Amino acid sequence: MVTYLTGLSEYFKKQQGGHIVVVSSVAGDRSRKSNYIYGTSKGALTLFCDGLRSRLYKDNINVLIVKPGFVDTPLTAHIVEKGFLWSNPKSIAKDISKSIYNKKSRLYTPWYWFLIMLIIKMLPEKLFFKFEKL
Repeated sequence: MVTYLTGLSEYFKKQQGGHIVVVSSVAGDRSRKSNYIYGTSKGALTLFCDGLRSRLYKDNINVLIVKPGFVDTPLTAHIVEKGFLWSNPKSIAKDISKSIYNKKSRLYTPWYWFLIMLIIKMLPEKLFFKFEKL
């Protein structure tokens, strides 16, 4: 992914502007024991994109990092009980479209994931470990 994004950035530099949209995940904000490899890779992708955005800013290229929560897709079809925190792809796409138009740099979608992850990131590690046991 990093190699692809680096090449893509060179394409946009030649175009003298544009938008690069990268789908990361809220899982990258604080990795959990159940998916720490996935969370770590999404966290690293987000950090890379932050640096890429900084490098491309002067070239009028925006890098939007999308951090969706749970999304009801064929990939998650095996999960039977989907609660109120779940969203659908059309809603996510609509949020992405608005964020591109408004030249946002980061999008938590649906919006409430920003608040959820803010709280989760602020939890002390020992409390977080206890929370994960629930």
